Amino acid sequence: MKHEFAVKRVLVPVIPEWELAVLDVFVRAAAMFGFRKSVALVYGVLYCSREPLSAQEIQERLQISRGSTVEALLFLRRLGAARVCLKIGERRDYFTAETDLKKFVQGFLKEILVPALEKADIRLAQAEESAGKNSAVPAADAAFARSRVAELTLWKSRLTEALPLLDGLLNTNGGFRR
Repeated sequence: MKHEFAVKRVLVPVIPEWELAVLDVFVRAAAMFGFRKSVALVYGVLYCSREPLSAQEIQERLQISRGSTVEALLFLRRLGAARVCLKIGERRDYFTAETDLKKFVQGFLKEILVPALEKADIRLAQAEESAGKNSAVPAADAAFARSRVAELTLWKSRLTEALPLLDGLLNTNGGFRR
């Protein structure tokens, strides 16, 4: 008995060499900030596109899952790095990149860095309190813990103090505010 199988041919879009190089730049930059590779790829494809793209077009172009595509688009929109464009007569959303990288950095500072620093304040205060009052811990261990917490607190304070400087460099019109 012979079995016949239908083979579906999928055309993989060819990404131009210049675009691959740009995608590589964004992937490497994203890695420095701890962003997922899919976020960098989606942003890169939007950045290199002349026309707004749908999530499906992005997914097909990059050959990544729908979930990764949608998650990356949501994250990029939250950062202000991607925005939705209306196409008359179309039901699906189309996206473009915010090409002003200053806005991308401001979004990162506002949405990621500032909340992380605020959470660090709470956790470092808890660490300092618990390192100072636990009598079951030998004195040398408690002193070590307090010194490490103090060092982290100093670095967190320095970074917090640098935020207004970054804000001033990025935007003379007010930038992000807490």
